[in-house]
Amino acid sequence: MATITRLHLPPSPFLRAVLRSELLTPDDLFGVLSGYDPAQVAAAEPLQLATFLVRKKLLTRFQAMQLLAGRTNGFRLGRYTIREGVREDRVGMTFLADDAGTGQTVALKVLPTDRVADGTVYRPFLAEVRAAAKVGHAAVARVLDLGLARNTNYVVTEHVAAPTLDRVVADGGPLPPGRAARVVAQAAAGLAAAHAAGLVHRDVKPQNLALLPDGRVKLLDLGLTHLLDNPWGRATRRLHLPEYAAEIAHVPPEQAWGCGLDARSDVYGLGSTAYFLLTGRVPFLGSAAEAMTARQLRGVPAPSAARAGVPPGLDRLVQKLGAKDPPGRFQTAAEVVWALRPWVPVAEWVGLGLPLDRPAAAAPPPARPRSGLTGTLARLLGR
Repeated sequence: MATITRLHLPPSPFLRAVLRSELLTPDDLFGVLSGYDPAQVAAAEPLQLATFLVRKKLLTRFQAMQLLAGRTNGFRLGRYTIREGVREDRVGMTFLADDAGTGQTVALKVLPTDRVADGTVYRPFLAEVRAAAKVGHAAVARVLDLGLARNTNYVVTEHVAAPTLDRVVADGGPLPPGRAARVVAQAAAGLAAAHAAGLVHRDVKPQNLALLPDGRVKLLDLGLTHLLDNPWGRATRRLHLPEYAAEIAHVPPEQAWGCGLDARSDVYGLGSTAYFLLTGRVPFLGSAAEAMTARQLRGVPAPSAARAGVPPGLDRLVQKLGAKDPPGRFQTAAEVVWALRPWVPVAEWVGLGLPLDRPAAAAPPPARPRSGLTGTLARLLGR
């Protein structure tokens, strides 16, 4: 039977697309196809060839589907090769990528073009990314690189091969109270390290917290949220979509007040997340506008009202985390960790990275005026 030689490849449009993508070299294709009849390869359907290359582990399913759709560009950014699409959120699209320099699998987030083009937004973002790269806490996914390739800005972070908490709860139901408390304590410890570096996360929610098989927690997207639009700053056609309500289900009420965010805003996100972990539902239901209006009027409710068996002490702690007004919350993430100490085993406590002696209470940040509240709600409700 005739075999493919190194002189030429079969005249297959799909194989030409593979070569244009730079995902594989001619030598790669020659090596895997050399034992097959060139006429059969040339006559093969693109889907057959794509399936074959995926089975041989030369392409990922994501890469194959993109190539079948006619997309041959964008698989390589600098020294990174895109392998899979992971998720899309309010910051941008996140991909799994291979780092040719280290051989590691990393998470690569492509930044939104419109936000990057605004220097007043992008310059502070760069400063935050550089500060986040210096945060070396075990509960925080590390920032590894920042780059520009093919007119695409991207940030590379540690890849955390574990489900996020929204998926954990969706698959297994609410967490036992003790486990939920330990998860929140670890997240708070990571946030304490971030706050000590002058950073505010701005988007603390179950989707940004990964739970590893050994019970460790990783906070995702630290330093990457300065590009977030204020979800209440302008009207959006997405306002009444269920997906949008889920996307912003854990943002603090002060975002609608036109106020700046501080560490206490992240504390609110922890409270809203803790409620979700304990009950399997977000604190405020309904459309995005309805839920935000509700959180303007009252704080995160007691989890025990939605799920029996939540200890009263944990009930009160969640309500203080999610108080409507920032002065009513814990003022620092470190205070949150200490408040959760009764639920954290000694062995885990040692790994949280906080001092053994309880820190003095921090002076609360100055109160911020609730400017723009009435106008924002009126605009959301169409009044």
